[in-house]
Amino acid sequence: MIEKTDHFAWDASQLKTVDPLWIDGSDDMSSIVDMATQSLHHYGFALLRNFCGDTEEALAAARLTILGQHLGTIVPQSPRGELVESVRDFSDIEAEDKRGYRSAGELTPHSDPPTLIALHCLQPAMTGGESYLVNVRSIHDCIARKDQALLQELYKPFPHWRVEGTHGIAEAGPYEIERPIFCQQNGQVSCVYYRPFIELSARTQQITLNETQIAALDLFDHFSKSNELALRTTLQKGEVVIAHNRTVLHARTNYQDWPKVQDRRHLLRIWIDSPERFPVQPQHELGDLFA
Repeated sequence: MIEKTDHFAWDASQLKTVDPLWIDGSDDMSSIVDMATQSLHHYGFALLRNFCGDTEEALAAARLTILGQHLGTIVPQSPRGELVESVRDFSDIEAEDKRGYRSAGELTPHSDPPTLIALHCLQPAMTGGESYLVNVRSIHDCIARKDQALLQELYKPFPHWRVEGTHGIAEAGPYEIERPIFCQQNGQVSCVYYRPFIELSARTQQITLNETQIAALDLFDHFSKSNELALRTTLQKGEVVIAHNRTVLHARTNYQDWPKVQDRRHLLRIWIDSPERFPVQPQHELGDLFA
């Protein structure tokens, strides 16, 4: 069943504070799901507070899983098949892992593959680690006002990258079919964006992005990182952010962690595929990436 979308193209001036947007995560699950769904359709995100009073990882993971199952289908996040993933710094205690969420440092605005991403905070960083969201339609409209030609370029196909394990493929490499960064369906703008993968795909295929493509990507990056558009919050214990990957980009600022490994910044993450509840243009329906 396709639900009504009432998307609001917000910026930082319109959402000066997130205080009125918090949903009581201690409420019954059906109420949480209803309110979260409304917020996701309107803003592209939902914020939950007091979601899990006990910071024990297993209990938080179980409740987060129940929430995800009510919103759609929880899908694996890598070829390893994990449905609930730990977002924390593993860089000094295990072999190299090129996925940024498993290390410290900044993550620039990007979209993840599934319809929704949900992050539950078990432990914030000592300092920093601010999460921020940027509305896709606002980026789109800022580009439109600045340069219509560059906006149209972002509706044209760009190279993109397939990570190891995607749909059973053993080795990472470029997709055979290119994909636009912006699409529209029924007036709703959607986006799939991670610039390093665009450039990696082009480089691997020995394709040179032209000046117009590079200018369009640069302008997209300029607005996606703009403080005038970003909604910022630092998640505390028991708080959850759910983001619609096609209508908002998410990012993380640099942070300083606690000295002890067991005290490190720690979030739990799930990926949720929900194309019927949150439909977008078919080119941007990425589905169960690691099926």
